[in-house]
Amino acid sequence: MLNDIDHILISNSKLDLGNKADHSKTLPVAKGEVVEGRIIKSIPPHHALILIKGKQLVARTRVPLRPGEAAFFKVEQTAPQCVLKLIELGRSRQNGLSGLLKMGDFHGSPYKLLIDMLNPLIASFKGSNQQKLPAALLAMWALLNRVSLRSQQEPYGDFLKSFIAGSGMIWEHKLRSLLLSGFEFRNQAEAIIEQDLKALALKLSADAGPDKLFSRQAMTGFLDGLEQLQLLNLSGLEGRGKLLFIIPMQWHDRFTFAQILVDLAGKRADGHREHDEDRVVRLSLFLEMSRLGPVRVDASVFQKAIRVCFLVCNEEIQSIFEDHTDVLVQQVERHGFSLQDFACRLEEPGSLAQTSLVDALIDPEEHYISLVV
Repeated sequence: MLNDIDHILISNSKLDLGNKADHSKTLPVAKGEVVEGRIIKSIPPHHALILIKGKQLVARTRVPLRPGEAAFFKVEQTAPQCVLKLIELGRSRQNGLSGLLKMGDFHGSPYKLLIDMLNPLIASFKGSNQQKLPAALLAMWALLNRVSLRSQQEPYGDFLKSFIAGSGMIWEHKLRSLLLSGFEFRNQAEAIIEQDLKALALKLSADAGPDKLFSRQAMTGFLDGLEQLQLLNLSGLEGRGKLLFIIPMQWHDRFTFAQILVDLAGKRADGHREHDEDRVVRLSLFLEMSRLGPVRVDASVFQKAIRVCFLVCNEEIQSIFEDHTDVLVQQVERHGFSLQDFACRLEEPGSLAQTSLVDALIDPEEHYISLVV
């Protein structure tokens, strides 16, 4: 399942241009210089067209860039190839690249955008009137509910796998497999589209218009946000062995979002990769609970032993967790594991509420764009 993530979008951060002429003649820059550029367009699946000093450059980059954004680059080197470091993004991003990666700008996206668009629309067409809505839109709403956690729902072991399959995160990989299936393509296409949020969004976006119930711009916003998450994930997986999932959680008539960070790096302190049987898998989970408030869980799993630490905001919630340790032990043992260590610590409320697991996924200081012109 996790191997499928490798097929989401991109593979590295270099920019490749066909013209191998001397870069000093094509892009006149000096080491240490800060240059301004503008993102002209995104070129799926893994390029962007950037305008720097009047030159249009096609960039292959891990950084998700949006058309219309201004960007500032610092020239790190000019030979043997020109290397630029992205130091700031303009337009509506307040904190440069760090703002791009913070949950304050990305919180719940892209699924929050989708829910905010669909929820009132579905609510306005009650009962039999819902049949007036496009079939693809109803399929999208039904699928969104299936990949969301619900307050009264008993968790099941394959939920994360089911979420990834329907979330749109691996649509490109599914499409590739579908195209390679040859004669079976026509028979399988519609069924696969109806089980993927990104595929449904692309279908609805193509049909949207001024006389439709929703705008193409709104659906494109969801698609842009989803591709941003795909880009961040692939970059994190390649560079650090980490994956981030943002999962909708339904509480009666409202939604919140769970952040799940999976660290599969499996490296020892000396930097060598561990064998599977010696691998330590680390998990972080952040929830916004209706009664408990913000809760962060950091856990590590080594073979069949689990260590877990909870971070909560007040002593009353801390006591609840500590008084129910036996329940946690029972649940862990039911799945064939043992709880080796347990802790529940207090965290300052404002700091905990602003938790962003994106920060652990990608280090903003590591984003470079190499220009070969």
